[in-house]
Amino acid sequence: MNDLNSILIEGTLLDDPKRIMLADTQSDIRLVKFDIANNRYYLDRNGEKAKETVFISVQCWGELGEKCIERISKGMKVRTVGRLRLCRWVSSDGTTRRVIEIVANHLEFRRPKTGSAQMKTEILEDTSNDADKTGESEVFYSF
Repeated sequence: MNDLNSILIEGTLLDDPKRIMLADTQSDIRLVKFDIANNRYYLDRNGEKAKETVFISVQCWGELGEKCIERISKGMKVRTVGRLRLCRWVSSDGTTRRVIEIVANHLEFRRPKTGSAQMKTEILEDTSNDADKTGESEVFYSF
């Protein structure tokens, strides 16, 4: 039985989504990544308003990733639902790096309706489970 691994987070897209080259060039599976900033506002010990920002990387696989490239861009608010995944890579100085990222299977974002000041919510779903087709518990990719 799998342990529960589910996350929902909302934030602001820091840059346009980017296609990532996988180390396994034989694979036809596509990976798109983007980072979001999640802000939490609170009162500090002195009663002053404070802000904590967490930066999170999101992976979108296959068709979901391609739809992200087409439809979302820097500065947009994005709500992401998915699971956490450990990723490793070797940096240019030879050091092995590790980071926890979100593998998205559901995204929501808002864009203005054409010719209107109203916002239209759009939803993207991963129906192909391309993230699971990598067959690895960790993903290796290069920058």
